[in-house]
This record gives sequence, structure tokens and C-alpha cells, in this order.
Amino acid sequence: MSNITLADYVGFIFSEITRARDHADRVAKDMAIAYSKDDVLKHFSVPRFKIPEMELTIPVLISSAKFSNAMAFTMPAEDFKKYVNNRVNSAIQTLLIAKSKLSQNPGNVKDDIFDIPIFRQPTNYETSFAIRSKKSRKAIATNVPAEEPADKFYRLLKENSEPSKPENIAQVCLAEMFNARLEQYSLVAFYKEQYPGNEMFTQMVTEVVARIKEYTMVTQSKMENLLVNPETNIVKNGSSDATVFTIKAKIQEEGVFVRTVRNEETGQDQQIVEFE
Repeated sequence: MSNITLADYVGFIFSEITRARDHADRVAKDMAIAYSKDDVLKHFSVPRFKIPEMELTIPVLISSAKFSNAMAFTMPAEDFKKYVNNRVNSAIQTLLIAKSKLSQNPGNVKDDIFDIPIFRQPTNYETSFAIRSKKSRKAIATNVPAEEPADKFYRLLKENSEPSKPENIAQVCLAEMFNARLEQYSLVAFYKEQYPGNEMFTQMVTEVVARIKEYTMVTQSKMENLLVNPETNIVKNGSSDATVFTIKAKIQEEGVFVRTVRNEETGQDQQIVEFE
């Protein structure tokens, strides 16, 4: 038999007790009708039993528990932005070196790294200029700074409803950053020639996603429900003090009456619920 939640188990027991009271009242009703039709029994009170109070002792075998985990990307913002910018810069540096070597005079080939144009970190303005959309153009025109690509990347990771699946966010944000740098250094055509299958970018995404997942951790665990085994023979024979606990419940019987009364002011009937 499959396990069930403790709420379902205890709730079913209480509902069965309620149905027992319902069954007893219906029997009392049938007897009352029968008594009323008998010349002798009609002078007798109709037997009706009530249990004003009941104590239950229920042994419960714990089988397992279900938890829900809240996950979040925990890498500090500045550390992440530095990492992702460095990763994109490294790829651009590699392309600049390769392009420089190919453009040197074949008759005087030199591998001197200092002959390669110095690669520098683009300014915020240059980066924003390279990737801005129509919306960001309007923002710049009104002196509202556009969101930096790395800031946007980090924000989307923090807002991700499924932190364990950052692949789509990484793909889009890295493509935005990488394409902006390729355009900035006039490397778009050269990159397509050197990596027709987009291998460099694919590798970059793989590495960044792996780093993101390293910093995606469980920040909170919450028990959703407790699962119990309802088979009484297993509870009796296959349990121990460590797996079984006892529920002691005290139930007080309470009757509910629904009466209809007429409101003298409005002349309308209203239903009132009363407890015995």
C-alpha cells in the first residue's frame, strides 16, 4: 500500500467518527417514527446515544517526509560581474591575438605579443552604445543610464523562478555581451571565419553556466507534509520507538442546528446556525 499524508490519515479518522454520529442519528430517527406508530411505544422515550467526549490514541508509523527547497543564485554581484566580463574579454583577447598574427607581413612573421594592439576594458558608455536598443536610445536621450549588460545578467539570475536552470538566461545575456564586443573591435566577420560552428561562444556558455550552478544553492528547506504508513499490522510489527509516534486526540461531540427565523423589520427569512 502506498503511503499517505498524516493530514489525510487523521482527517479520515475524524470524518469516520462524524459519519458514525450521522448513522446513529438516522437510526434514532427511524426508531422515533416506528415508536410514534405504536400505541404502547409512543409513550416511551426514543433511545438515542451520545458520546459527549471521546479520547483517541493513534499509533502512527512514519515512512518519510516531503520537503520543498528554495534555491537561489548566491554569488556576490561584483564578483559575478567581474567574472563574466573577464570571461568575455578573454575570448575577445584570443580573437585579437589570432587576427594580429594573420595580418602580419608573411615575409617578416613575428610572434611578439607586444606588437598586438592593447586590449582594454571598454568603458560603460562604449558598451552601452554597442548594444543599446531603441528603448535604451530613448533612455540615453533623456539622460537615464541604460542598464549594463552584466548588471542585467545578474538581475535576471536573481529573479529566475527556476534557479537550477540558468541556461536560457546565460545564452541570451552572453550573446548580447559577446556580440557587442565583437562589433566594438570589428571582429564579427573574423569570428565567423574562425569559428563557423560558433564553438568559442558555445564553450563560453558551458563554462559560465557551470560557474553559475556552483553558486546556486538551497537557501531554505520547508517540510510540506509527513507521510505515514496506514497498515496497522506494519505499525504493530515493523516499528520502533524511532519510527512511531502516538497521536492522542480528545474529541468533544457538538451538534449543529440550522434554524429559520423571520426578520420583523424586513419580513425576510434568515437562517441561523446554533451549536448545542
